[in-house]
Amino acid sequence: MEVVEYRRRASLADTGEAVWRAYPDRLEQAGPGGTLVTTVPYRAVKRLRLGFTPGRFQTTRFLMELTGTKSRLVITNLHAGGIGALEDRSDTFFALVRAVVAGVHRTNPDAAFMAGEQPAIFWLLLAFNLAAFTMLALVVTHLPIVPGNISASVIIKAVVILFSLPLMMSWLVNARPRRFDPQAGLEKVIAARTA
Repeated sequence: MEVVEYRRRASLADTGEAVWRAYPDRLEQAGPGGTLVTTVPYRAVKRLRLGFTPGRFQTTRFLMELTGTKSRLVITNLHAGGIGALEDRSDTFFALVRAVVAGVHRTNPDAAFMAGEQPAIFWLLLAFNLAAFTMLALVVTHLPIVPGNISASVIIKAVVILFSLPLMMSWLVNARPRRFDPQAGLEKVIAARTA
């Protein structure tokens, strides 16, 4: 297996890019000067989680979280290029993800491979979304129909509901916490960012 590299600067406070290298048995991080900062042996990884986690200004963010007995490491596909300028480095990031998933699966078959949001956060967000969608539906259905223009009011209400429901269902399907098969299901997890 060849060494896969991924370069990123996590924030503007960092002086340069960190280099992440996936070897057959470990993941290493080298600092901007080339000094070794972190080494994660794949056999120490207890859980590997992948998730598409967009934010307000980070609409393409995808993360890989490695959890050990005492530590947790999160790497994303976004690079801080400048003030308000986040670069999407998915091409090299997903190559790193594939190499790390294969390495963890090969050296530690007992590791849990998870996709989606963290369970506690998912259930909290689901409750909030259901409450918000219920309130939206109540407001839209209880708005008065404009006299003389009944068809326009019905169409506007239907469009609001029909637009909101698929968005919520897409989020529900892609963000739900679930296990995935590291050999057969990895590409489906990665494809969640385009769904």
